[in-house]
Amino acid sequence: MDKRRLVLIVSLLLCVALFGLSCANKKGDIVLKNGKVYTMEEDQPWANTVVISGNKIAAVLDNPEDAESYIGPETSVIDLEGKFVVPGFIDAHTHFNEFAELICDVDLMPVSEDEGLKEELRRVLQFVDDGEWITGGKWDGHRLWNVDWRLRDQLKKNRWKPDRWTIDPITPNNPCFLWSWDKELYLANTAALKAAGLENAKLSGMVLRRGKPTGLIRTGSPALDKLEEVMHPKTDSRILKGMRAGFQQLASEGIVEIHDITVEKYPERYAKLQDEGSLTCRVWMRPDLSRSAEFRDKGLKMKTHPVTGKRDHYLRYGAFKGYLDGLMGSHGALLSEPYADRPDTYGHFRPHSSDDPNGYKIPNLDKMYNMMKIGLEAGYIIDTHAIGDSAATLLLDMYGKLAEELGTEKIARSRVIHAQTIREKDFAKFAPNSIIAEGTPSNVPDDLRWIRRRLGQERERLSHPFRQFFKRGIVFLMGSDIPGAQGATFPSHPRTMIHAAVNRQTFDHKPAGGWLPEHKISVHEALKAYTINAAYAVFDEDVRGSIKKDKLADLAVCDRNLIEIDPADILNMEIEMTIVNGKIVFEREK
Repeated sequence: MDKRRLVLIVSLLLCVALFGLSCANKKGDIVLKNGKVYTMEEDQPWANTVVISGNKIAAVLDNPEDAESYIGPETSVIDLEGKFVVPGFIDAHTHFNEFAELICDVDLMPVSEDEGLKEELRRVLQFVDDGEWITGGKWDGHRLWNVDWRLRDQLKKNRWKPDRWTIDPITPNNPCFLWSWDKELYLANTAALKAAGLENAKLSGMVLRRGKPTGLIRTGSPALDKLEEVMHPKTDSRILKGMRAGFQQLASEGIVEIHDITVEKYPERYAKLQDEGSLTCRVWMRPDLSRSAEFRDKGLKMKTHPVTGKRDHYLRYGAFKGYLDGLMGSHGALLSEPYADRPDTYGHFRPHSSDDPNGYKIPNLDKMYNMMKIGLEAGYIIDTHAIGDSAATLLLDMYGKLAEELGTEKIARSRVIHAQTIREKDFAKFAPNSIIAEGTPSNVPDDLRWIRRRLGQERERLSHPFRQFFKRGIVFLMGSDIPGAQGATFPSHPRTMIHAAVNRQTFDHKPAGGWLPEHKISVHEALKAYTINAAYAVFDEDVRGSIKKDKLADLAVCDRNLIEIDPADILNMEIEMTIVNGKIVFEREK
């Protein structure tokens, strides 16, 4: 062997040794030790310590002593003192624009009296500058939604009627334009009336007292047009302020990603928050299905960033969101038999699935099918709202037809959103085309108030069949549907959805034993739906959704062990820490 070759071999061996030494001594940025780490991995379900380096998990260890080699002078070592660690929660269904807007504008759904109105306005004033309009409403929502729809007219005869003098002292510099849940009544304060030239007006529909406008205005009044003409839209600054507050709240609740029903302008707003470091969770954006041709023509691809156009694991375009039917509570979900409390209707379609100007009673499923086909051919998946049993049948059959036409791989991981009422014959249609059931357990406490009236006792048993999805090997996800719908406000905290799925009770633990207990799932299954299943739904099961070496470091630290506690205690769970992409985005104050 010549000398030159020997030198080369020695050099190579030295490089290998040095590389191995550097790997062995590579230090972690964060070490979480002495925890109850629930990994969602079958081969190592529990661990003690997690090492994070950069944005990835560097090690998952059973013994805290094994972490010593990963600890250097710059390593942040956190003693969890036995706290429960799970992969970060992934909320599979949000309307974040509405959620954020309700933070910086009024949410009057639970308000039916003066003090509640004033309290909510004081809360909003911290987000607005002088001169900005305060808008919003749905006052009386909870009160009217709680009763049988046939009794609402009687209840409204003696309803609460606020006036401008109640709110003028706290909103002298901010015009207010508010409305009731049914939009039969509106309220303008003095600043708003002045802006519209209505301070002393007596137009039809304006409620007067001693000849003066009280600010209360009935629907149909020309005064509403005048107010809308002068109303200023929300500034981008104010919208972003609400978004930042919204993401801070989600971070405090252990949420590391949202699958968002994303409206126009919000992709760019998300990107702005990402650039400034305020986007504290990942966002999988779901634009409206009606935009499928637009996205195809613009060359916008699934899994790409809205500004850079590059593949991105943090902010990216996802599926298209379609709507086949309406909502169960308002008798809009499509049923195979008439509503028990309204035998004159089966529900209705939506603009995606109908052109009928008279309540969307007549379907145009070809229109919807073609929009879905365009989206699939453009490389997206399609997630579609279907609540009623008839809507689920129609949707699953359309997915089946699309799979036959385009191939199963094109349609796979598309979702039935809500999947609330499924007939026995339709469960078998999910698995062959890898269709996902996206449930909304957050609806359960609300539905319990009226679902039997809508469906009758026999059909009620079809509602929210969570257990059936797991039993039949159908991938099941959980979404909060924040901020709510109709007369309901849905909490964003994961404990509320886990409680609803596991206990199937209201937040005051009714009924005893749970509603339709045969549909209950275990805490493990609820966590699976909230983590690894949700990662699978966005093609990320290999890089996120469980606690495993080399996966992205998205973690939530809880104050109690959800696997071992009494299920009745789930609603008391608090988040101690949230880590997204290797960074601590929330830490509970001691």
